[in-house]
Amino acid sequence: MRTLIVEDTLINQEFLRMIMEPWGTCVVSETGEDALRQVRAALEAHSPFKLIFMDIMLPGMDGLQTLESIRALERETGVSQEDEARVIVTTALDDDMAATRAYFQGQAVSYITKPIRQEKIEEELRRLALIHPAETA
Repeated sequence: MRTLIVEDTLINQEFLRMIMEPWGTCVVSETGEDALRQVRAALEAHSPFKLIFMDIMLPGMDGLQTLESIRALERETGVSQEDEARVIVTTALDDDMAATRAYFQGQAVSYITKPIRQEKIEEELRRLALIHPAETA
């Protein structure tokens, strides 16, 4: 599965990449603006991301703004709701308002607070039917 990791902290980038690489290609973006470029390029190449890990606190455009822009881009390019990228929001914040906005405006499928644990990621991937029940990295 093609995965986009939108994260500005190197250790979190590497940790998520390590977890996800057994299941496919990973691309890392450190800013919301770069993530939008990556999503646009993937859609234009007919090779969209199936999964996006989106940090909320990013330099420049924050993760929620980026997520809303990605959803607008998907609508503009005719991506059906069933084919939209699955988005797991990751954050150090324990913020109900951010979680609500991520779910309702950004249509995120999951919200994970940091520190990120491999078991939690794998649990979410199974719940979203992105990996089989017995699979682990």
